[in-house]
Amino acid sequence: MSSGFRLRVLPLAPLLTAFRAARGVAPFASAPARLNVRFLDSATDEELATALDTFIRTTQPILFRPELVSQRVRLIRHALNHLVRASDPLPDRLAHCLTPGGVYTLPGLGPAFWSAILSRIDPDTGPVWCPATETGLQRLGMLRDGGADVRARFEAVSRGFDAVRRHAPDLPPFEVGQFLERVSRTRGREFPTGSVPDGAFAWAATPGRVEQAVREVRTRVPLAHRMRSTPDECLNAVREFAAASAAGDSPAAFGAFRTAFPDGRWETALPALDDAYLPALPENDRAALWCEVSAVLRDRFKVHPLELADVVTAVADARCPEPGGDGFAGFCSDTFAFLGELAEANAKDWMAEHRDRYQFVLREPLVELCEAVAERYIHPVLNREHGWDLECDARSGRAVTSICKNDFGRGGPYQPVQWITFYRKALANKRADAQFFVRVADDGVHYGFHLGRSAREAGKQFRRNIQEHADAIFRALHTGNVFAECRFWTDDDLTTEVAVRSAADLRAWAVHKTLAIGKRLPSESPLLRREDLTGEILLTFDRLLPAFACAAEGDPRALLSRRAGAPDGAPPYDPASFHRETFLSEVWLDRVLGLLRLKRQLVLQGVPGTGKTHVARCLARLLAGDRADCVRLVQFHPSYSYEEFVEGIRARPVEGSARGEIAFPVEDGLLCQFAEQARARPSEPHVLIVDELNRGNVSRIFGELLYLLEYRDQAITLPYSRREFRLPENVFVLATMNPLDRSAVSLDHALRRRFSFVDMPADAVVLASWLESRADAEPTDPTFNPRVVLLFEELNRRLARDLGPDRQIGHSFFMVPELDHDKLAAVWTHHVRPVLLDYLGGREERLADYTPERLVGAGERRRKPKPSVPNDEP
Repeated sequence: MSSGFRLRVLPLAPLLTAFRAARGVAPFASAPARLNVRFLDSATDEELATALDTFIRTTQPILFRPELVSQRVRLIRHALNHLVRASDPLPDRLAHCLTPGGVYTLPGLGPAFWSAILSRIDPDTGPVWCPATETGLQRLGMLRDGGADVRARFEAVSRGFDAVRRHAPDLPPFEVGQFLERVSRTRGREFPTGSVPDGAFAWAATPGRVEQAVREVRTRVPLAHRMRSTPDECLNAVREFAAASAAGDSPAAFGAFRTAFPDGRWETALPALDDAYLPALPENDRAALWCEVSAVLRDRFKVHPLELADVVTAVADARCPEPGGDGFAGFCSDTFAFLGELAEANAKDWMAEHRDRYQFVLREPLVELCEAVAERYIHPVLNREHGWDLECDARSGRAVTSICKNDFGRGGPYQPVQWITFYRKALANKRADAQFFVRVADDGVHYGFHLGRSAREAGKQFRRNIQEHADAIFRALHTGNVFAECRFWTDDDLTTEVAVRSAADLRAWAVHKTLAIGKRLPSESPLLRREDLTGEILLTFDRLLPAFACAAEGDPRALLSRRAGAPDGAPPYDPASFHRETFLSEVWLDRVLGLLRLKRQLVLQGVPGTGKTHVARCLARLLAGDRADCVRLVQFHPSYSYEEFVEGIRARPVEGSARGEIAFPVEDGLLCQFAEQARARPSEPHVLIVDELNRGNVSRIFGELLYLLEYRDQAITLPYSRREFRLPENVFVLATMNPLDRSAVSLDHALRRRFSFVDMPADAVVLASWLESRADAEPTDPTFNPRVVLLFEELNRRLARDLGPDRQIGHSFFMVPELDHDKLAAVWTHHVRPVLLDYLGGREERLADYTPERLVGAGERRRKPKPSVPNDEP
């Protein structure tokens, strides 16, 4: 788990309620079968080995050493007798079997084996000890890190089990284990139901997780590319490792593998794959265990030796628990079940019994959501930039409604529907103003813009603006895709919908007494259970900003004009425009837009002259809706720094100082400035173009922001200003690079896995389409364009044959305005020839094979059809 993270502590009582409720819908395993101690006394070594072999195959997801039990069955018998009959406390007996150097410790049998044995010896009293139950106790705040000491860890788990059983005496120990395993998988507040996943109580990874890790590693770095790019020293060490492993020399194999992969992350990660691998074991024992593990990975999972280190690390990464924090942790299924039950019961004695549950599943997430939306949007955008001073205090009677209602003896004492409302403080009464709202009921969550019948002055101003500026408002809302994604309502219960498809419809809708625009998520929506809901709500608020401005501003035209995008009469920049400027297909564009939706960061990579920067600029224009201020371009170079890109200290003269004093303020760099603008306009995509990405020291330039590229919902503390910084969801990063640029820096894996990579090959189709688009109606030389394309194709065919596919010439070299014979000769002499000379190592004599005449002639001969062979048969 990343440093600085902490697990969110979960309350015990509400989760026990959810667990008991799940017993009716989810299958729960029965108690494990007992280990027959009498069999241990009477069985022969062969019978015991057979029984233990069956036992270990059913309790361990991956069997790394199948012969160990039969080879050491007598020592295992002594250890089992000690574990069952010795008078020492159980934690001490267990430590004797697991602590390296212990009397009964057998390298190769780890906690998975012995904890499973304990569960079979006495399933009625002993705890289910495994990483999942440890994590469950940690999530409940009942277990601190016990370290590597077996005795201390087991004692701590036993105490945690006892604490849970005191709160839930009706649960037998094996169900306490089931409960804790589910707590370990709780994400946010959502308690998992359904069947227990395979390997849930295992110490080591399951086969499925290993297979997934192999796929992840090969997706990140294809095996063929890995084999080509690995340095010779590493390749030689891996060959030594394979040879020593085959010869049974595990110490030599272990040493060779460490030489090939010296960073040690794979070795630290190994216990997640093989629980028997303990750092405290002697060196030779660890070497033997690693050779056994690596053999299984290679034989069973077809992992190449060059991939072993990354696969092991990827397996361990998947075991890291969910990071916690103080942000919005989501609603859960019990949120909506609670509201439904409250609507039915609605009594003080019922609420008294469910007070802890109410706090956890409803009140806390409402407060968290209110604070998160206020921090990320209401304060910085609506209050600071627009000056509306909306109420953001997450207290009852302010921005969050109270669960209690003044019923005056009528109806129930509690509100079964809860609201978050952001309204102008100056009006002192939320009902007297337009609102940005979130409504939570048993059927789901609504959020958006609301104008009630009590908001007389705001409503009068809103309706006047709608009637006067309906066309501009319609365009501003249409730019935010409001009419496709949102619904228009005319009642407080948000059940009566009307269709709005034109400015005239907008005017007709505005005459109703109660108005609302927004979205609805049903109670089963996964988005309600994630922190991403915050971003979705603030994005919707920002899309509906033109509507709120009509209620809050006497003249909203300035905001409407900016939101409407292209001025009246200007043609929109759409996919057809993109195609006209790049000659790339709709399939290509759909694929790239899908990749950007997936990761928000994308690299266009290819040889020089393939139009990477031009395509990036056109793509940015399309993404940003043709808003020039939403696109920023920066070119990396070797001296470009973190201080210029993120933030840094600048030397500035002090104004008015007679002594020429110098101040050293912390100033935002390009990215922070751009992110601040994007944060204020979350419904408008912002695109940062990084040209020549790998010519800069990317790890140093991005610094800790590499983390934020992947985790947009998290914040980090910047080193100079010491302020929290979050990379907005609406910031996209488009980068270009030539992967074979010798002056550039290679990209590390941490950066590569945060970007999608799209190849930009030298493309004859693009060149031919460009030439055709610029051809005269009656060309003077109809053979010129085909010969240019033929020259281009033959040049790259020969380069690929002689130097490999990575040494080619891009099509944009030939895409020169008003290209003719003279300009083509100039392009060849002054643009193409220098690149060829560089590719050929500066050897002038080799250029003789690359003259335009030879290339075109070779291409024409290749295309010339072969004469048919006459058939002499009658």
